Amino acid sequence: MSRNQWFTSDDDSKSVIRPEHQQNSEYQYKKNLVVIFATNMLSDFGSDLGLSKTPYKLRFFGGESDIYEGVLFPDTTFIEGTISAPIGVSAVETAVSNGVKRVFVLGLIGAVAESLRLGSIVIPQQCEREEGTSYHYASGDLPATPDQSLFADLCQFLSAADIKYQVWNTVSTDAPYRQTIATELEWRKKGLVGVDMEMSAIFTLGRYLNVPTVGLFVVSDAHDLTGDQEWEWDRSIFRDTVKQMTMQLAQFASNQVAN
Repeated sequence: MSRNQWFTSDDDSKSVIRPEHQQNSEYQYKKNLVVIFATNMLSDFGSDLGLSKTPYKLRFFGGESDIYEGVLFPDTTFIEGTISAPIGVSAVETAVSNGVKRVFVLGLIGAVAESLRLGSIVIPQQCEREEGTSYHYASGDLPATPDQSLFADLCQFLSAADIKYQVWNTVSTDAPYRQTIATELEWRKKGLVGVDMEMSAIFTLGRYLNVPTVGLFVVSDAHDLTGDQEWEWDRSIFRDTVKQMTMQLAQFASNQVAN
């Protein structure tokens, strides 16, 4: 069976494993969920943003994540980690089943385009679906896009805050060790400026669940496609930008509740 046949809209049979099988009833989830697809960020700078770790965990199929809250954002639940499309979708779908109404994503993206600089902000308007998870939630011809109202509002919000950002198409993949130079050059030709592992699946899940979803990226690493320079990873380069954008995304989420 090809991946374009994995999803059938007329299959209304019950899933064998469901979000409600996870033990999450002791925590009251907020209307907004802010997800940071990176590890040890909230545990690092969360207190600087007025966030504190609760005694609860989001338990989902495949793992669990600490839950953070803050008095400045009474309508928002924060989680981090849950890296990769299947784990990210499992976490977010479980949160939605427990009452989350809107999803706001902060992801890290590797720069495929030469024009992107480390620490830059990218708002994806469409994500190429090269991960496998989304094909269980939508047919292969459906583009992975954010909620259009939230997308427009986020752009306006960041502009009003004088935050510089770029709007581009990106790609999500399941196989970081198969991001060959030839593959990334092909992405570049298609106008895909960067690559992550979650966003296309989360956008597709949001559409499937009818839950408004939007996201932004912080450029975390540069990809040299000449073969001359080795890939490098340095959290200190983008850590402060992730902190800044976590605050911005949380404020934006709060505005959606107010509106």
